[in-house]
Amino acid sequence: MKSTSSSVVEPLIDISTNVRANGFFSIDDGGDAWSDAHANFLSSLSEAETGDLMKCTRRLDLKSRGHLFHAGDRSNDVYIVAGGCIRLFQISSSGKETILWFSFPGEIFGMAELWRGNGRQIHAVANEPTQVYSISRRDFTNFLGAHPEAAMKAIGILSARVRAFGHVLVGLASDNVETRIARLLMRLAAASSDTRCCADSSEGELCINVRLTHQDIANLIGASRQTVTTTLVNLRKQGTVRMLNHHIHIVRPEHLRRLLELGAA
Repeated sequence: MKSTSSSVVEPLIDISTNVRANGFFSIDDGGDAWSDAHANFLSSLSEAETGDLMKCTRRLDLKSRGHLFHAGDRSNDVYIVAGGCIRLFQISSSGKETILWFSFPGEIFGMAELWRGNGRQIHAVANEPTQVYSISRRDFTNFLGAHPEAAMKAIGILSARVRAFGHVLVGLASDNVETRIARLLMRLAAASSDTRCCADSSEGELCINVRLTHQDIANLIGASRQTVTTTLVNLRKQGTVRMLNHHIHIVRPEHLRRLLELGAA
């Protein structure tokens, strides 16, 4: 892992816009919380706020599967994804991995333990080659003190994540596996840009630009890998999804929307 200083922020995706564009609020009662929880913190800042924040950042380059921090590490920094994707997860005493979150470009993470300076409770690993901005606890505290509106945005993101996890728990208790997979795929697709990920991508497809195994999906929705595999095979046979360039593509998003509408009925 190498670090470099940086004062330039490239244009980043506004996930909340993509969520609205895909019509989530009419079919997903947790869509607004999920959108706010994945808010692009960097793009929400003013030019002056962005300039002041970037003055105290270090850029870290991570290889795929490279660890940013482990559970038990000191929580001395907060992070913002500059490019790529960070997987946040816990490991049980039996060695089972539970994925808690994926952080996409522009998203801030690592705040939960920052204020008390306790050890990290989770692991953070690059899901693909990823770049993050690292900000020390002292510098981030000073930044928030000098920019109260940015502080309120950070608090809002943390609050939205609590609400989003609440909706996840409700879904685990009330939805069948097919509905849970449909909701997860549509939400992850909303976090991708509107541009095609490769030349073979067709117009109208939604790309889930995150490398996920069937076990990853099972961990995310609280199901067995075998059940997830069976459900995805059925969705492929129906022409709803396909694999392309190691990513899941939603060929018929209207079918997944209907599944969510039926689940909400």
